[in-house]
Amino acid sequence: MNPYLMSFLILVALAVFARTMTGRIKLLMALEPADRFNRIKDRLVNLVVIAIGQKRLVGRARERSSGIMHAFIFWGFCVLLIRSLMLYGEGFQEGFRLPVFGHENLLGYLYLVVKDIMEGIVLVMVLYAIYRRAVIKPKRLHNSFEAYLVLAMIGILMISDLLYDGARCNLVNIYHAAGISYLNHPGYGPEFAWTPVARAAASLIGGLGQPALDGLMQAMFWLHICTQLTFLNILPLGKHFHVITALPNVFFKSLDYPHDKPKLLDLEDEDAWENETLGLNHIHQLTWKQGLDLYTCTECGRCKDVCPAYVTDKPLNLFEFNDHLKHELLENADNIIKRAELVRQLEQCRDQQEAEKIKEKISGLNSQKQLVGEVIGEDTLWACTTCRACEEVCPVTIEHVPRIIAMRQGQVLMAEAYPKELNPALKGLERNGNPWGIGYDKRADWAEGLEVKTMAEDSDVEYLFWVGCAGSFDDRSKKVSKALAQILQKAGVSFAILGTEEKCTGDFARKAGNEMLYQMMAQENIETLNNYGVKKIITACPHCLNTLKHEYPQMGGNYEVIHHSQFIARLISEGRIRLKPSVSGALTYHDPCYLGRYNNVFDQPRSILKDVCQGSFKELERCGQESFCCGAGGGRMWMEENIGKRINLERTEEIVRQQVSSVAVGCPFCLTMIEDGMKELEKEEEIRTLDIAELVAMSLA
Repeated sequence: MNPYLMSFLILVALAVFARTMTGRIKLLMALEPADRFNRIKDRLVNLVVIAIGQKRLVGRARERSSGIMHAFIFWGFCVLLIRSLMLYGEGFQEGFRLPVFGHENLLGYLYLVVKDIMEGIVLVMVLYAIYRRAVIKPKRLHNSFEAYLVLAMIGILMISDLLYDGARCNLVNIYHAAGISYLNHPGYGPEFAWTPVARAAASLIGGLGQPALDGLMQAMFWLHICTQLTFLNILPLGKHFHVITALPNVFFKSLDYPHDKPKLLDLEDEDAWENETLGLNHIHQLTWKQGLDLYTCTECGRCKDVCPAYVTDKPLNLFEFNDHLKHELLENADNIIKRAELVRQLEQCRDQQEAEKIKEKISGLNSQKQLVGEVIGEDTLWACTTCRACEEVCPVTIEHVPRIIAMRQGQVLMAEAYPKELNPALKGLERNGNPWGIGYDKRADWAEGLEVKTMAEDSDVEYLFWVGCAGSFDDRSKKVSKALAQILQKAGVSFAILGTEEKCTGDFARKAGNEMLYQMMAQENIETLNNYGVKKIITACPHCLNTLKHEYPQMGGNYEVIHHSQFIARLISEGRIRLKPSVSGALTYHDPCYLGRYNNVFDQPRSILKDVCQGSFKELERCGQESFCCGAGGGRMWMEENIGKRINLERTEEIVRQQVSSVAVGCPFCLTMIEDGMKELEKEEEIRTLDIAELVAMSLA
């Protein structure tokens, strides 16, 4: 080969690549800190299972064929890394082999057969990928020139390497037929017995003579090398940057997902108010992990495919959301890097006058655009239901929802800009501790005549029944509270309620960005709970469950919290209650987002429903981890849907298509939204919408 040409190509390509990557890495390092270096063992497990094992592609039932296609292309690249090293070595020394992968080594032969077959598979997968994009055209895909270019380059890499091997195979045969060892190495020849795909390529060019084979081999070698080095430098410039960033992005993913909490803002920090650093207001306020998320978006569109807002024609398109933020980040890269250096200088500065000068320079480098309004549309931001379906299917574990909540915090706290239709619910929280705005003295009225004790009357109980605002004030959800109380009494459970002392957990306020109101309500509730020494809590509301269990510990509230479906399933298994099938006709179940995806409760509701159902139990098309949101989360319960189709209607139509007599839910918001959908479709008489507790109460033996 040509060591001078090889040296030149490698040096130029690596120099350009290093320059690009240095800028990208410097930009990440200039962003805000994020603690993602803990629990290394767990992170390595995620790396192996999700990134290398391609769990979210191969393991996803929907679109499994495309997932397998992508996985094999990725695995092929991993296998071919060793081959690439040997090819670069061939540029300096013909016949170069890595020590343990030589012709005389069994490992070398085993690698040859794996590499050869994998190249054939990758080539087939590339052709399939091009066919999908050009012919099938799935709606979720962002069909760009770059996608076709990269697929073509991957195809060229496979074809050039196979033809390179094929030409060498034929040359070895020609030399051996003449009684000559190829390259004076008698070991050449047997290795091709391990390369069926390369032999097939050799048969395609079997009519070429020695000079043509030599020329073809040289051409394929340099085509492969040049394509690979060009490909390397294309990666950081577009969506295929994920080839480089996917592994670290998965490694640094949140280990608490889906229980990772919004940052507990220090609302007493005067500098934070003055510098607009509460929430996410400007691009330089991103953390480096959020920046890495933006680098890593693959534009696969899986997020769009499952997003209830996008599916119902809302302006929230998570690919565009990420893309707009990424462009804003890159446009401000130089200033962000300079700003970070000045911040470091300020931290070390001891001279007050000099510090003021540095602060002035920092202020001049702050990105001027407001993220919401100038980069991301207001309707786009507030369309999110925080259901996290997008994060569940993202193959590279991008975290969308925490970023959206942080931007909402910035809007509410700093800009005082949020949908005005939220005002009645927020004022209701402030004045009466519930978004309905009903007097707090009415909170325990639902329990009248049921002989349910309050903690003030008797706190020596095992469980607190956290009723929640809907269960206390919404006429429909009051029936669920009564049913659950009857079940607990039937089972002899020692429990009480807070009554008028209970306030909203603040979940709605936090998801809507009003962190100040959330912290106020959470602190009041925690003080009440801790004063009574509460240890165990039962609730019928997944939003209360998630907040009490996973977010209150941030502020000193540590409790064992369980959803009523889990607790009822436990009562059944312990024999404390017995059920008789009483629900006629087919029954289905709608998984609430905050119960399923957020708290991984899937099996207990289904086991209960199968016990009470006389007919068949039918799963919805979108169920379990990929359940479809009812549309009420993220504060949307208190907002009108004026754009596109109503989300609850989309879900209700899916339920109706299953031809069932009843649909069970485990969340008061879902109960309201699906019942409203049934009324709109005029199906409320044909299909009953019932909470799990109501079905169990009906079926008590």
